[in-house]
Amino acid sequence: MQNLKSLVKPLGLVLFTAIFAASNAVASLPESVKTLLNGYEFRNVSVSPSGKYISLIMKEDERGTLVILNRSTMQVEESIRYEDDDNMEVSGGSWVSENLYKYRVLTEYSEGRRPGDFGDQFIFNMETRKNTRIWNYRGTYLNKALRSGKKIYGRLDILSYLPEDDSNILVAVSPFKRDGGVRPMVYKLELSTGDLARVMNGPARGASMLTNETAGTIVASAPTEEFTTEFFFRRTDDTEWTDIDINLPGRFNGLKVSDDGKLLYGLTQVDEGPNAPRLLVSIALDSGVMETVHDFGFVAEISVEFGEGGHPSYATWIADEPKIRIFEKDLVSTVVAGFMKSFKGFNVSLTSVDDNEENMVFHVGSPGVIGEYYIWEKSKGKARYLFSYSEKINNLELNSFTAVDYEASDGVKMQGWLLMPKTGKPKGLVNYIHGGPHGPYISYDFNTYMHIYAELGYAVFAPNFRGSGGYGYNFEKAGYTLWGTRMLDDMRDGAEYVQANYDVGDKVYTAGSSYGGYSSAQNVVRHNDYYDCSIIDAGFFNFEELKDTWDGREGFTTDAFTDNAMGRDPEQLKAMSPLQNIDRIRAPMLITHGKVDSRTPIAGAKQFIKALKKTDLDYEYYAYAKEGHGLWFKPNRLDRFAKVKKFLERCDAMPSKTSAQTAAR
Repeated sequence: MQNLKSLVKPLGLVLFTAIFAASNAVASLPESVKTLLNGYEFRNVSVSPSGKYISLIMKEDERGTLVILNRSTMQVEESIRYEDDDNMEVSGGSWVSENLYKYRVLTEYSEGRRPGDFGDQFIFNMETRKNTRIWNYRGTYLNKALRSGKKIYGRLDILSYLPEDDSNILVAVSPFKRDGGVRPMVYKLELSTGDLARVMNGPARGASMLTNETAGTIVASAPTEEFTTEFFFRRTDDTEWTDIDINLPGRFNGLKVSDDGKLLYGLTQVDEGPNAPRLLVSIALDSGVMETVHDFGFVAEISVEFGEGGHPSYATWIADEPKIRIFEKDLVSTVVAGFMKSFKGFNVSLTSVDDNEENMVFHVGSPGVIGEYYIWEKSKGKARYLFSYSEKINNLELNSFTAVDYEASDGVKMQGWLLMPKTGKPKGLVNYIHGGPHGPYISYDFNTYMHIYAELGYAVFAPNFRGSGGYGYNFEKAGYTLWGTRMLDDMRDGAEYVQANYDVGDKVYTAGSSYGGYSSAQNVVRHNDYYDCSIIDAGFFNFEELKDTWDGREGFTTDAFTDNAMGRDPEQLKAMSPLQNIDRIRAPMLITHGKVDSRTPIAGAKQFIKALKKTDLDYEYYAYAKEGHGLWFKPNRLDRFAKVKKFLERCDAMPSKTSAQTAAR
């Protein structure tokens, strides 16, 4: 498979090479860091329903290309790639039927002309070799072929491939409105023409929907302005939606509707408290009766796969390493369990399986291995290697994570991940803070930025503090209104635990982007006796300013979110805002920001820098043109990490706060 790229037949592709003059600072970066920033080579690998084809997304010249191979010969059957002038790039897709492949594209938008996913979708027909755009976020006519009827604007989500209907799929369209407060519409979309036929209205504003296999039963969940969630269901012959009474402390995340349309499966928590166990449950739609299928305990990354009848087949999750529970022993669950046994300590994901369960594609990876794809073929009774997500990165032979289970000072249980540098004693410890804060978390997966810090010679600790996603709603809710207080204490508690139990050096740095950038600024306010330096990317510095300027401020549920999650006490918000507490900062700071960031606008960073100029504090500030929330363009990411390297080298030469405190004692 080494020569796959040379076999691809681009459609109207004009090859070009962009040459960038590397600065001396970028040239000083280790080659491993440059390799890490290259990203993927192959991804989104899947097998077609009959097993005849293998599809994948390949990156060439920094652009995604759809490649379809013959599974038996591994020769290229077709490829699709867009030129720069098209302002599109293939980003992912899946098989609709044996000869139809649906794929999404990234389109360029105003945040610095960087690619974004607005839901534009195409279908490629392997029989006719016809490439048809079925959805354009700028508007699609009900009668697409004749460009007649009402023009529909919005985001398109596929609800069902309608296995009993070869001509249509069932989709939901969420119309664009600034506040997001519009009911979605359900349509049948004709695959050959892209024409839309209305089926029904969604039940409420902002609703998302699940269906059973035949789409005879649809279940919907919708947010409310009171920061709660409503649930509904509707069957084919119904004329209106029926409420489902789900009132659980840990909320409810619907996963699957059984094929007979009677049961809704999902994850929830019944007990109170941030460390409540997470449950897989079934809810009878007609009676509302809930039954527990499995108690996972307080764990993360639960993934449930469903088999015959739409009932649970097996589940995987992360405790300190990947685990599996088989509910119904069948061929698929048996093969998955076999892969997990063979690749102990690795994440094993079944990316696709053909209709006859004769060919299964797996992604195998870990925090130290970015990932490889394999195919298990029943006819051969074994698996064979297909592609590496990035062979160059895997060849770096990087370290994996060590699980760090600790208790915060108030007794709440938490988990974080420690990554040690490959060689030599760590120069210090980087407390790496994820963004969000609610929803995101540091998963048991390959994390490029953590590896970059490790390749620069530092131990990296990534705490999943209260408020993080991944561990259930109770744990997430436990961080509400504590963005700049207790959540930061959790981060320090974890870092101190690591210092006490691992040889990571005396220096402690805080680093992160978005909320991680904010917390790295607030960390050197609240814990100015602990952190030696701070690296702040795409952060915010003033809660009141953020509420008035961020891109989500006009959503119909935004006020409920910010009031509940951030808080609304002006004095508390002021106390949690670095801008209002600059006098408490004692550590050097490196601050970077995109000039067209709409999530945490640069105006907030400029206010912070203006205030810093009136002090004698040690700081560096760099703003990147045409960059939005987080840096997208590779030259800018290289430049930023060159600046990070130089900044940390300067910090390394300074006295350590923790060693000074030890000496004083």
